[in-house]
Amino acid sequence: MHWTWTNTTGTDINTIVAMAQDHFETEIDGVFEPDPIAYARNLTLATVAQFYNPGLELLKVAKQQDTDRMLAYVWAIRGEKTPWSDEELICVKIAHVDLSLPVRQRLRLVTGMVVLWETWARECGVNVVCSTTMRRDQSGFLDLHRRLGYDVRGSYAYKRLNTTPVGLPIPVMPSEESGKTH
Repeated sequence: MHWTWTNTTGTDINTIVAMAQDHFETEIDGVFEPDPIAYARNLTLATVAQFYNPGLELLKVAKQQDTDRMLAYVWAIRGEKTPWSDEELICVKIAHVDLSLPVRQRLRLVTGMVVLWETWARECGVNVVCSTTMRRDQSGFLDLHRRLGYDVRGSYAYKRLNTTPVGLPIPVMPSEESGKTH
């Protein structure tokens, strides 16, 4: 099975909400009252924010290439900080995978999510990523994080990224209009 990761659009919202209800609502219903309308609203706002400011939120969906079926989605935000540091974090809000998929495909999808949010963090110049889980069965999710270099502490997984630019700097060309060099 092949899939493609793309930015969310308004047409993805109902499918995301349905996937959350089908697979994950039982994870929160003892603590929070699930509200599909609020979730749809928050997803819509994040989709619009990402469209106008790609450095603010990351919200992507994985769709099967031949059927356009949604297989997974990931949502991360930036601008978060810990109480003990002013260093900015990328925080993963949600990493959902269709639980009807075989385990191997689910692991590949989550690994793809990690690549997406780490790439986005580097593009934003943010050095630390924090991924959490509130699932009752979290061992597989957190073990994958450990294998990918995260420091797992309870249900939190942290990773410091190297955001130092690599390669040669891009030269600044003289402005033809002003005749000045930079």
